[in-house]
Amino acid sequence: MPYRGGGKGEPFGEDGSFMGTSGVSIDDAIRAAVDAAQQPQGTWFHIGTVAVESVDDPNVGGYKVIIAPGSEPGA
Repeated sequence: MPYRGGGKGEPFGEDGSFMGTSGVSIDDAIRAAVDAAQQPQGTWFHIGTVAVESVDDPNVGGYKVIIAPGSEPGA
């Protein structure tokens, strides 16, 4: 099923990683990054960085994740 969330995904850096951002949730940011990666089904990704933007502390106003394709955990 195609990604239809409100986040935005894009290539990040020269190492094959992707960044996803969302004002809704960290899940949406991850989904946006995975969608931007356009890898085959079954590809594992490793999350390298998670950042949140504070708004009216302690509330969160934005999420940013950086992912990269990698091997299956524990393999």
